[in-house]
Amino acid sequence: MSNSTAAPTWYGGIRDMFTQTDIDHMSPHGILLNDYDSVKSNAPGIYGQLAAGNMPPKHPWPKSQVQTFLDWMTNNYPKGTPSKESSRLKMMATASATRVRKDVSSLSSGEIATLKKAFSGVMKLKTNDPNGYFIQAGYHGLPNAYCMHHIPGYNPWHRAYLYSFENALRTIPGCEDVTLPYWDLFNDFPDILNQEPFANYTLPEDLNSNYKKGYVTQRNSVKTMESLFKQYDVLTDFTRAKTQQDWEDYHGGQAFGGAPNDTSISAHDGGHVATGPTMADQNVAAFDPIFWFYHCNIDRMFWEWQKSMHATDINGLLSTITTTESRNIFTIPVLESLPPFTNNTPHLNTVKIVDSIANLDVDYDPPAKETKEIAMAAFTTKRRGSVAASEKFHVDTDIANVRVKGINRIKIPGSFSVHLLKDGEKIASKAFFQPSEVDKCPNCVENPIVHVDFKLPLKEVKSGKLETWIEPLNHAPFGDRFPHKMMDNPTINVRLLLRNE
Repeated sequence: MSNSTAAPTWYGGIRDMFTQTDIDHMSPHGILLNDYDSVKSNAPGIYGQLAAGNMPPKHPWPKSQVQTFLDWMTNNYPKGTPSKESSRLKMMATASATRVRKDVSSLSSGEIATLKKAFSGVMKLKTNDPNGYFIQAGYHGLPNAYCMHHIPGYNPWHRAYLYSFENALRTIPGCEDVTLPYWDLFNDFPDILNQEPFANYTLPEDLNSNYKKGYVTQRNSVKTMESLFKQYDVLTDFTRAKTQQDWEDYHGGQAFGGAPNDTSISAHDGGHVATGPTMADQNVAAFDPIFWFYHCNIDRMFWEWQKSMHATDINGLLSTITTTESRNIFTIPVLESLPPFTNNTPHLNTVKIVDSIANLDVDYDPPAKETKEIAMAAFTTKRRGSVAASEKFHVDTDIANVRVKGINRIKIPGSFSVHLLKDGEKIASKAFFQPSEVDKCPNCVENPIVHVDFKLPLKEVKSGKLETWIEPLNHAPFGDRFPHKMMDNPTINVRLLLRNE
C-alpha cells in the first residue's frame, strides 16, 4: 500500500496499510487491525511478523512499508490527521449518488412546489398508513419512542429515519424524485420554513393526555430562536465537532467514553430546545415539520465529518472509534439493529448506513452561501482532561473546562438547561434534550447519568464566585431552579486541558 513516510501517523496512513484480508485474518486472534488501540497494544508482535515476512500471509509487505510501521512505533504511535494520498480518499472522489439533498434556501420554485406537494401529501394520508406523516413522525417519540439519543446509535438511527421519511415523501404521485433538503444553521433562517405546509402540523389523533387531537405544533420566533442558538453555543459546538478526529469526541457525552459533552450531541440538544416548545420535547419533536430539515443538516455534517476523516466505509469508520461500546454496534449483529428500520422497510442497520452514497444513494450539495465564521478558541488540536502517563503532553493555561457531572436526568421532567453563573450572572448555558416523561424512555432509563461541559477562557472563571443552576423547561412544580438534591447532587469538576500533539 503506501510507501515509507518521514513521520507516519495512524490517520495519515498506518490504518490504510491493512487490507480487508489482513483484518479478517487477524480478527479471530483478537487483533483488530482497524482499531487504533488494538494495533498500538499489539504493535511489537505485529512488527515482528511483518519484519519476518509472515504477515500478511503469502503477501508480505515491502521493506519500506515495514519500516514505516516501525517509524510509527518509534515516534510513540501518533494519531495525526488523514492523508491527502489515502486510497480511501481516491475512492470517495469517484463515488456519486442520484439522491442529492440541497440547502433548502437554494431550491428553485419548481423544487419548492414539489416539496410542498410531497409534505402535504403525506400529511393527508390516513393515520394508519405507514407512509403517512402521523406514523413517520411517531417513530421518533410518541407513540413508539424508537429514537436513539445520547448513545452510540444516535447518528446511525437518525440517518435511517431520514431515509425512511424521504421514501415516504416519494410515494406521493409526482414526487418520485423529491429529496429532503437541509436547513443550514450557519446562515440566515430560510423563510420557506415558515410557509405551509412546513410551518406547523395539527395532530389528527390523541398521543397522550398532554398532546391531544387538534394540538398544533409550536415554534419560537426567528429572533428568539437565534438568540437561544447563541445562548446554548449551538454553532460553536457544531464547529468544534468538525475539528474532532475520534468518533467519541465528534459526538460527545457520557455514552461516548465520557467524552466532553460540547460537540455534536450538545449542539443537537441546544438546537432542539432553541427551536421551540414542540422541538424541545422528544415525545413530539418530529411532528414539527422543521425537524426534518434540522436533522437533515445534522446528517449532512456527520457525512462531511466522515469524509474529512476518510471514514465513509466500515473500516474507515471503525478506525476512528475508541470505545468497545461504540465498536460493538457495528460489529455484533444483534447490536446493529436500528428499530423499526432493520426488520421493516427500508431494512437498514448500523453497517449499511455508514456509506451513504454506496448503500443509500444519498449525497449532499454544499450550502448555498459561505458559512458564517464562528468566533471561538482554536480547537484543531485535541484537548483532553487526561492523557496516558506514557505520553508527552502540553498544558493549556488559557482554557478551562468546567464540567457539571453526575446529573441524574431521570429525575428532571423533560428537557432542561444548565447555566453557569459568576457572581450571580449567567456566563454560559447548555441544553439537554429529552422527553417530558423521561422514566418511560428506554434509552433514558438505561443511560440516566449525564454531564455537560463548558470550555471557557480561564480569565472568565478564575475570579469571582461560580455556581450552577439547572432549569427545567417545564417550571412546574419546582419553579425555574430544579433542586440539586433531587437529581442526586451533581458535582463540579474544573480542569486545565492537555494536548499530546
